[in-house]
Amino acid sequence: MNRKRIKTILIVLIFCIAMIASVGYYLFNKGPADIKNNVAIKTEASALYLQFISDSTGAIKNYSGKVIEVTGEVNSISMNQQNEKIILLKTNTDGAYVNCTMEEDPGNIKIKDRVVFKGICSGIGEGDEDLGLTGDVYVTRCFIIKK
Repeated sequence: MNRKRIKTILIVLIFCIAMIASVGYYLFNKGPADIKNNVAIKTEASALYLQFISDSTGAIKNYSGKVIEVTGEVNSISMNQQNEKIILLKTNTDGAYVNCTMEEDPGNIKIKDRVVFKGICSGIGEGDEDLGLTGDVYVTRCFIIKK
């Protein structure tokens, strides 16, 4: 090879490395998604759960990792080990819920209240068929939109 060709290859290689490093730096420092101001996919808790049960591949494509706005009736309120509020929204399936982990305190919410939450859908958890437990659909970093 001649010197001109080697020099061109080195310049292209250095440019590619610089581009990869720039993209990596941006992705590392961009921070979490702004859920409150993001456009959300609107759905009912029972419809969301049914979508994951009937067509899990399509539901994962449509909802997982995306900001959603889910409407439903509060079934229970509890705290997890990280001291975050967990609110379960009813679905049409007995023992199956949309599990919402709250980003901030939702205020004075009670069981049987009809609420609208906005958060990131994480998909459906595994149930245990032997124990008769169904998997819940998980929504994280939730904010209350309407009570």
